[in-house]
Amino acid sequence: MPSAPQMSIPREIKDFFKVENGQTLLIKGLPGTGKTTLALEIMNSLCEDRNGMYISTRVDPRRLYATNPWVEEVVPPKNVVNATQTKLLESLKGMGKDLSNYYAVLDFFKVFFDEAEEMDNPMIIIDSWDAVLNYTAHLIGNAQHSFEQNICEFARDLDTHLIFVSEFASVMPLDYIVDGVVTMEQFRLPGYAEGSMRSRYIRQIKLDKLRGVEIGQKTYTVTLHNGRFRFFEAYRQHKDARIDNDGVRVPDPKKDSISTGIPDLDIMTGGLKYGSCNVVEIDHGVGKRYYQILTALASNAIKNGRGVFILPSIGYQLSSRDIFVPTNVIVSQPEGEDPVAWGKEIQKKWDELRERTGRPILNIIGLDSIEFAFGYKAVLNLVNLMIRNWKETNDINVLVVKSGQESINMAVHTADTYLLVNELNGGLCLYGIIPRTEPYNMLLEDRNRISLTPIV
Repeated sequence: MPSAPQMSIPREIKDFFKVENGQTLLIKGLPGTGKTTLALEIMNSLCEDRNGMYISTRVDPRRLYATNPWVEEVVPPKNVVNATQTKLLESLKGMGKDLSNYYAVLDFFKVFFDEAEEMDNPMIIIDSWDAVLNYTAHLIGNAQHSFEQNICEFARDLDTHLIFVSEFASVMPLDYIVDGVVTMEQFRLPGYAEGSMRSRYIRQIKLDKLRGVEIGQKTYTVTLHNGRFRFFEAYRQHKDARIDNDGVRVPDPKKDSISTGIPDLDIMTGGLKYGSCNVVEIDHGVGKRYYQILTALASNAIKNGRGVFILPSIGYQLSSRDIFVPTNVIVSQPEGEDPVAWGKEIQKKWDELRERTGRPILNIIGLDSIEFAFGYKAVLNLVNLMIRNWKETNDINVLVVKSGQESINMAVHTADTYLLVNELNGGLCLYGIIPRTEPYNMLLEDRNRISLTPIV
């Protein structure tokens, strides 16, 4: 899915490598969290003129390029070192060194630092450091701490940036030696038990230590979509939820469905079907930042010649004067003490909109507003009435619910489409419960356009 240009790695990491030459960074995390991809992306972002070197204990250059084709543009084959166990031990023997102590291993790595010295602002990745220690344990013995200090001193003395990759997420001696530590994590979204229909797994990066750099944000959500590392900044909130005619009209994806006004969301859902009931649940911490979803939906419906009825959710400030085609839009609120009578008045307004446009209308209804005004039981009766009406008229309907309100129990059983929006490390995460989808990061671009990027 298309997305706006954005830095691939957090600003704090870029600033860290600008503090001085010879910075040492430890990237750690359990297998599958994206450590190698992050290390290579750092090299891609910071190295110029192919001045990076990758020492791999796990894969040879052929396999590296097969799984990451873009890497060859960053690290040429001559700079990819095969340090798998067999190759590493063979190299140590071939050097003709006394293998009775760890200085033989130091000399092995010093060769690469010497080569890097000829490069401009070079960077070396050792992936993984755990394997190096394991392969050479019989040589290093109890001198691991001294050995690691010496490796880091090589980097600082020769002005070579050095990145260690480790498969262990726990604190280790190397944490205290290097200049920076970041941790890659994969975890289940908070609040949802294993096996829950709402359970989803995401990745994040924790900036544990970056000497000389002010850490503005400790944790970022990340993705490995298309085999590339990317982090997500906080979702910026637009001040104005105004429905207007700016932007391009998004055509309907199918004959039996209308567009959400967000092309990426159309791909994700297939659009909203005529006569359907679609639920958008807003989780705690999202605040008003979901407004742009509704704004995009309503604006595009109007551009496609449809009438729009809006019953704002609590806190959603929108009035008729904010809308550029007021004749095609009705904004209403729950009124009176008789929910049945009010429901009949609403149906009249729907009929009025259909007569104006000659086609099914879009209804955006904040169930929290109805529940607050009339209570949960009234919501049940009103929604049953509404659903019968929608099926007869082919109206497209979006119900907005807030996490924790009673209406959720009913909404999930009536939904043709059920989407959940929650807050994640300052950003917004959206995913489908019905149909089930993986999580997507929401990004508000210029002209209020929303893009979605898979968090994979």
